Amino acid sequence: MSNIDVKKGFQDFGRSIQIVAVCTILSIATGFTGFIALIFIFIALGNIKKINLQLNNASLEEFRSRYIRGFILGLVGFIILATGGVNIAFYFIFMPFSISGWTTLSLSIILLSAGLIFIIVGIASEIKAWKILKVFFENNSKLFPSELSSELIDGCDKLKKGTLLSAFGFLVIPGIIGFIFQVIGFFKLAKLNTLNVFDAPKEQLIVEHAYIPKTVNDIEVSINFCSNCGARLSGLGKFCALCGSEIN
Repeated sequence: MSNIDVKKGFQDFGRSIQIVAVCTILSIATGFTGFIALIFIFIALGNIKKINLQLNNASLEEFRSRYIRGFILGLVGFIILATGGVNIAFYFIFMPFSISGWTTLSLSIILLSAGLIFIIVGIASEIKAWKILKVFFENNSKLFPSELSSELIDGCDKLKKGTLLSAFGFLVIPGIIGFIFQVIGFFKLAKLNTLNVFDAPKEQLIVEHAYIPKTVNDIEVSINFCSNCGARLSGLGKFCALCGSEIN
């Protein structure tokens, strides 16, 4: 993988999160889109896994593991809580205040308590996940344009606060504010889909090589002979050094 592959991975992550953001809004009208949002959340986590094959960053890996852990704990907690609620309803409908029903009531209370604990721990894990992703974007801001980096950091912060406020959804107003924060946070992270995956071409330096003439170490002197006396000429001067005849 190359730097381009890493940026392509973040771009895919942004596209998946964009679908999550849209489906989260539509989930107000239909719960089916909420299920689709959940699917694309895990697709986005898969994108993070591919990115981390090259970066091998501890923060990205911890973000994935904590988010998945939070989801599993929340799901298990919801199932336990729902089971406890059904048991309590069964007790009050069929065995109200009967001695034989105390076991069912006690079990229901235990299930409700355990379910709430699982959900709370799951929410805390998800909050921590967004905080870790925020730290990653802060520490690796050079991977992204400055404006985009600021949006990503703010998006993680919004998702962290939104998750916390959504935990108090039973109070209605905090739940609404938390929902809005989460949608805004998802859309901010979705801006990764605008990331330019191709590196800007580096400026090429054109080096002009100056012509360097060859150095002549030895001057080649043509050697002739005097046409008059046959003496060997040095090639210097116009007359023969032996007989004085003019050299042609």
